Amino acid sequence: MEDVADVNIGRVRENLSIWEDDKTPLAPLTSQERDTIIELTSVSGWRPLPPSLTSEETRSDGGREEGGGSKRDSEYPLDSSKRDSLSEHHLSDSLARLKLGEVKIESSQQFLTWFAGVEAEMCEEQDGPYRDYVSQLVSHRSECQTLLAQLDEALNNLQHLSGQYTSVSNKTSALHTDCEHLLAEQTRLTNKADTIESKLAYFKEVDRISQKLSSPAFQVTSDGFIPLLAKIDECISYMNTNPTFQESALYLAKYKHCLSRALGMVKLYVTKSLESATQQVLPKPGIEKPSSDNAAVLYYGKFRTNAPRIKTLMAEIEDRVENSPEYLNLLSDCHQCYFAQRQTLMGPCVADAVTELSQKYQRDYCSLVRSGCAFLVHVCEDEYNLFHQFFTAATSDLDAFLLGLCTGLYDVLRPLIIHIDHLETLSELCNILQRGMIEEHLQNNPTQLAPLTSVVNQMLEDTQERLVYRAHIYINVDIAGFRPSPGDLAYPSKLQMMENIAENLASQRKMHSRNASVSSISSTRSATSEEVANITGAADERFSRVGTSPADLHGMWYPTVRRTLMCLFKLYRCVDRSIFQGVSLEALTACMQSLSSASAIISKTSSPLDGQLFEIKHLLILREQMAPFQVDACLHETSLDWSKVRNAAFSLVQKRDRLFSLSSNNALLEFIVKGSLQVTEQRLDSKRDLDNRLKKLCELLILTCTESLTGPLSIFLTKAEVILQMNKEESVKPISLKNQPFASAEKIADVVSSSQKNIRTHLPGIQRSMQLYLANRDTEFILFKPIRANVLSTFSKVQI
Repeated sequence: MEDVADVNIGRVRENLSIWEDDKTPLAPLTSQERDTIIELTSVSGWRPLPPSLTSEETRSDGGREEGGGSKRDSEYPLDSSKRDSLSEHHLSDSLARLKLGEVKIESSQQFLTWFAGVEAEMCEEQDGPYRDYVSQLVSHRSECQTLLAQLDEALNNLQHLSGQYTSVSNKTSALHTDCEHLLAEQTRLTNKADTIESKLAYFKEVDRISQKLSSPAFQVTSDGFIPLLAKIDECISYMNTNPTFQESALYLAKYKHCLSRALGMVKLYVTKSLESATQQVLPKPGIEKPSSDNAAVLYYGKFRTNAPRIKTLMAEIEDRVENSPEYLNLLSDCHQCYFAQRQTLMGPCVADAVTELSQKYQRDYCSLVRSGCAFLVHVCEDEYNLFHQFFTAATSDLDAFLLGLCTGLYDVLRPLIIHIDHLETLSELCNILQRGMIEEHLQNNPTQLAPLTSVVNQMLEDTQERLVYRAHIYINVDIAGFRPSPGDLAYPSKLQMMENIAENLASQRKMHSRNASVSSISSTRSATSEEVANITGAADERFSRVGTSPADLHGMWYPTVRRTLMCLFKLYRCVDRSIFQGVSLEALTACMQSLSSASAIISKTSSPLDGQLFEIKHLLILREQMAPFQVDACLHETSLDWSKVRNAAFSLVQKRDRLFSLSSNNALLEFIVKGSLQVTEQRLDSKRDLDNRLKKLCELLILTCTESLTGPLSIFLTKAEVILQMNKEESVKPISLKNQPFASAEKIADVVSSSQKNIRTHLPGIQRSMQLYLANRDTEFILFKPIRANVLSTFSKVQI
């Protein structure tokens, strides 16, 4: 048997050896299977043996602990690949035991049986973790089913509780809703009751208010009077706002009656207070009137006593003016009462004061205007302050009252102003009203002094109108109508006399310059020239040049020049610029006409040179003295030309037969076309006229001096030029100038010598006259230069 076993073992080994033969393998393995066998080999050292092995065999194989493999199998379940590897390992172990003779196999049937057992063990070993896992799943499934049953039971219980909760909640909500409805109804009823009560309060107040107003102890000065007025206003406003309420119109009438009674009490109180103060101040018959100081204390002190209480009432009335017309009427009545009482006191007082001032300054109009205006300034300020001690809001009645007081002064002054003839008085009045009152006082307090300002402006306008009117009369009578006396035209003798007096005074006082001697004779310079110069602040510069000639002295000016400048100075700061331009144009025109007339007379009585220098000098004075006014003496006058209308009217009368002619020469049509009114504009410029006149006089002076120096020579040249001109004409036979009697050598020599003699004789006189009249080297040089040029030109023509 052992041989057979050895043969079988050898056969098995042989078969096993050829399983992986390189040429004819019985069971060829893939590379993955080889890798798996290698991995199984690496873990074969710790895998347990099958349970059929004895403990000794187990210890001989490696000393592993019993039961260790099953524990590891339960702790470390293997995946399919590892289980395959383990199966192959189990197979290899079985084959190894078979090889070692531990398992006896005598036939193929035993081998197959053994192999089937090994395979069954392998399958059982592989399916062990799955069977354990399935048993666990079955256990978990039973637990889950138990849990689901419990959850179903819990859900049923919860659903039952939810139904019960919903039922209770619905009942609670219904109860809460009912409570809210009841509370809302209670609130609505309460509000309606309160509203009815509040509305009824406005109807119930009328009885309480009527009782208060009927009470004798209730007065305007009581503490509850102002709140009572406020309550009446509130009730009236409520009735007006709710006219649909039952009997609202009736109660509105009752409240208005209460308001009328309350306002009547206010009016009665204010009226009595003001009348009482007036009666206390008014002078009693047979008693002497108080002085001005005592009158001021009485007229204002007594009224100020009741002012705080009345002002408190008036402030409330003024605040309620917009609420009801009754308040406006009451305020107007209080104003009228106040101003009536003040008029009773202040009207006679102001009238007496103005009358007293007019008697005190009967001839001194300036002092009268100044004192009267100053008095009214204090009156207006005091009355304005007193009014605002009673009332808060301003009123036009105050201005009307103050205007009535101020008109008294205007009524007294206007008749005096319109009868003043002196320009100086009128000019001073304008300055007092314009600068002393309006600019210094009235403009600084325009609100309080507005009525006085209107009166002062009216007086100023009247004064300016009177001043302009008197200026026109003065220009026409004293300038344009001036009739000079022989002394006014005594030129140049009066200039020479003044120069001699100045030289004598200079020698007596040992003055170092002729200018100073002239200044000594004119110790009082021209007031007009100084005032005119002060307009532009150029007095020093101007008078540094004035005084070098007797003609520059103000006393030596021609009277019309002095009057013109004086008149313009009086008007310059008193009237508007446009009015001043018109007056200055008229004054300068009249002055130049008077100078031209005087120059003609002087030319006849003295010499043409004196007349021309006289007019030139005064024209220079006019131009110099007019410069500070800085006024353009140029006016544009627009007038209507009726000449075409007149001619067309005459033509229409002459062509009456063609009035309705159908032809083109209709007379009526010609009148309409040709009879249009023409508007002409004329430019009047006194400065331009003055410059043109001055230029013309200078040219005439140059011509006169040239003729006086080269008269014979000029006559000879004129004759010679006539002959030379005739020779230029072809139709006339040439005439020899040498053959003419006046052109002989002897005649020419006489003419030249005569001209030279005239130059030696007349030239010093001309220069002396220029120095006497002009006394200005620049002006003399300007005039003498063309004279010299003309003389040289005349002698040069003779040489040619």
